[in-house]
Formats: sequence, structure tokens, C-alpha cells
Amino acid sequence: MIYYIITGHIFTIFLSMSHLTSVNFPNKVQDYVGGQEGDFKIYELNKGKSLVYEPKQKGFSRNFITFLKEEKYHFNLKYSEKFSNKDVEIRKAERCAYFTLLKETKEYQLFECPKSLFFVNKSKRPVKVGEQTIKTKSYLSKGPPIYLDGKMIYYQGRAL
Repeated sequence: MIYYIITGHIFTIFLSMSHLTSVNFPNKVQDYVGGQEGDFKIYELNKGKSLVYEPKQKGFSRNFITFLKEEKYHFNLKYSEKFSNKDVEIRKAERCAYFTLLKETKEYQLFECPKSLFFVNKSKRPVKVGEQTIKTKSYLSKGPPIYLDGKMIYYQGRAL
């Protein structure tokens, strides 16, 4: 699964006891920090461009930061058998002008373009989408799960 990430956005990767999860970055990982001892084991592969996570216990939810030479990615690692990721490729998101409507409700519209998502808040109050508060509209990272006020509304290329 390709995750197109907007700089500064915090996203989620799900891990499972049933398989390893590989996260592949565009450049060599210089350093990383996060989790707690005993949550998972990390393997560095692919000349430092990939981190492979092997969960050691269930039920964790941890922050993780990966530092590349000129950028960093801040994400959450969560345990989930239902939503687990196997192979995630991280790429830089791009804003675009041509969209396809994925879902429309009374509260919001969610649009998709090749390398990002676009969220339109139709309610009269600011809403929390992932880790950010949106008053009217905003571009979002494409690929990782999207939460609206704590409820998942998008996962692996599908509006829920």
C-alpha cells in the first residue's frame, strides 16, 4: 500500500502478531525513536530505506518518529489484527486540482486525487480529522486511515 504523506501530518500504521510489517521510505533512515521496549522489534533492511516491525505483544499504541536526511515522518504504531498493514511504501503527497468525489455526507465531502485527499467540512463547527482541526477544507495524506472525530472514515483507498 502506498501512503502519500503531507509533510507534518501524523498518520497511523497498524501492526499484527500474524505477520511482519515493512515500512519503506524514499531515502535512507538516519535515525528513529518511539515505542517501548517489549512492544516490537525493528529490523533495518534495504540499505537503510526500510524498517520492518515484528510485534512482541498485543494492545500497544505508540508514537514513532523516523528521521531521514532532509525530512521526518511522525506516525502512530497501533496493534490491530483487523486493520493490519503488511507492506507500506511512504511517498511525498502532492496537492492537485482534479478530484473525484469518494464520499459525501451532511457533515463532509471527501475527494481523491492521485497523490492526496481533499476534505471539505460542511458543518458549521471545526472538526477533528486525524490530528488536525479543520474549519472549512484541507488536503490530507492519502493511504493511511483517516479519522473524523475519532471514527475511521477512510482506509486503504476506500471511504467507509
